[in-house]
Amino acid sequence: MNFHHESEHELTSSAHGLRDRVSGSRPTGITLDESALAMRSRITELLTSWARLVIEERGVTAPRNCSVPGLAEFLGRHLSWLTGHPAGPDFEREVTALMRSCHSLREETRPARRELGGCPEPGCSGTLYAALHPTESAPGRPGSRVMCDQGHAFAPHDWLLLAGPRQSAGIRP
Repeated sequence: MNFHHESEHELTSSAHGLRDRVSGSRPTGITLDESALAMRSRITELLTSWARLVIEERGVTAPRNCSVPGLAEFLGRHLSWLTGHPAGPDFEREVTALMRSCHSLREETRPARRELGGCPEPGCSGTLYAALHPTESAPGRPGSRVMCDQGHAFAPHDWLLLAGPRQSAGIRP
């Protein structure tokens, strides 16, 4: 269930990236990605329900670690029993469907990343990237952004300024 682990940072991604605090403004808080949150819940619920079946029908002790990795490890230890169980085909179908859903959500929310060149910040040796989000208009999802791998982010009103010198040098953003 890699999605569960990988989606942790996406749950609280800000729609606007890092911003300078302006005197008198109030912080807007975090923006939760409700799709990722719902998927994480589905993963936990699915693994918990199948672990409960194993515990009740096999008479084994519940795992001490009931996190997603702990439940996955527990179910992995009992996989041959599960696949031989009359509900085994349901287990396989449910896990496969969940994995497909995770993959689809991941692809839907993953921005395309395009290298633009060196970061224009003085003294920065980072590489500048454009992250083009395919579902930019979806509520709660970050839009397209330009940033370097050292953490510098650039507001949309600066993007044309960033493109100017690169275009004259033959580099296209």
